[in-house]
Amino acid sequence: MNVDLFIAKRYLRSRHRKFFSLSTMIAIGGIFVGVAALLITLSLMNGFQNELRRRILGGTPHIILRRYFNEPMQDHEEIMKKLEQFSFIEEKAPFIFQKSIVRLKNRIDGVAIKGVDAAREVRITEIANKMVDGVFDLENGCVMGTELAFNLKASVGDTIIIASPFSVQIGLLPQARKVVLRGIFDFGYYEYNATFIYMDIKDVQTLFNMGQNVSGIQISVDNVYATRSYTKQIDRVIGYPYRSVDWVETNRSVFAALRLEKVVTFIVLALIILVAAFNIVGTLVNMVKKKTKEIGILRSYGFTRGSIMKIFMYHGFMLGLIGTFAGLAFAFLACMLLSKYQFINLPGDVYFIETLPVEMAINDFIVTTAAAIIICFLATIYPAVRATRLTTVEALRNE
Repeated sequence: MNVDLFIAKRYLRSRHRKFFSLSTMIAIGGIFVGVAALLITLSLMNGFQNELRRRILGGTPHIILRRYFNEPMQDHEEIMKKLEQFSFIEEKAPFIFQKSIVRLKNRIDGVAIKGVDAAREVRITEIANKMVDGVFDLENGCVMGTELAFNLKASVGDTIIIASPFSVQIGLLPQARKVVLRGIFDFGYYEYNATFIYMDIKDVQTLFNMGQNVSGIQISVDNVYATRSYTKQIDRVIGYPYRSVDWVETNRSVFAALRLEKVVTFIVLALIILVAAFNIVGTLVNMVKKKTKEIGILRSYGFTRGSIMKIFMYHGFMLGLIGTFAGLAFAFLACMLLSKYQFINLPGDVYFIETLPVEMAINDFIVTTAAAIIICFLATIYPAVRATRLTTVEALRNE
């Protein structure tokens, strides 16, 4: 074994015991806590972000093709034929999006009405699997979210009135239509549950006097993470005055906030590791003072300044390695237990989930481990350099 490394390992133990010394355990513990806290937090954030992404994708088409300024689309049948050349498109269907007013007895609320073809909609979104009451049936009926149903005190089978504020009949009364509530859905996403009503596309065209016009075409693709390149291909073929927007762009503000939050969290928790690195600096500086006699003896036996520096750098680096990999193992075990047994519950009426979602990402583990090791290595430089400045005569004279 390398002599420098052997001496560095010996310094890990206390003088009279085979276990780590107290100062060594404190230095290791600081790195351990910092690495474990950072990895567990990042895994929880990954879980929240991916769970939110899945819920958004459950009710959002992968790609939406519309005219600029969201003008009505008149030639959607022709556009849909052009889209058949793309092999990555799994399903496509026209849709209508309108804002309106819904009324049940003396309760009124503003809603976003989405007119769809029911048979195609179940192949584009997960609406059929999100029904918590009733069924996804749009024949002379509609379905709405749980929050909207709660606000209106609506139940499956109730007849609600949906008005078109800008379609005025004789007598200056807004045009309205009575529809039966066929089902109530829950996407686990407040915005959808509180505002959306699904109706048959033909009923919406009649209600808003749209003729055969639609708002756009919604598209599902084979790979939701390649939609950015898919939209570019669609735009090249379809061209102006149409534009396609993917699900990431549609929910840009949400995902941008989540990314920023993750970066800030990483920086803040990385400071814990930085503080722990100062423990290593303090431990090594204190050790240099305690080992002044030993340093003088080693120098008298022919150890060079480089060897003395290596001893203390090895020592500090081993402290960092032990703390880092101990924190790594603890974080992995804790995340596995949280993911498997889900023994931490959340209030479902406050959060959109009832248990902590945990998803470990290999990149987070690699980056955190590398950052911790680099910080610990840098922390060893100053104490190691300080140890080399001791001269043999002065070291032994002071002892």
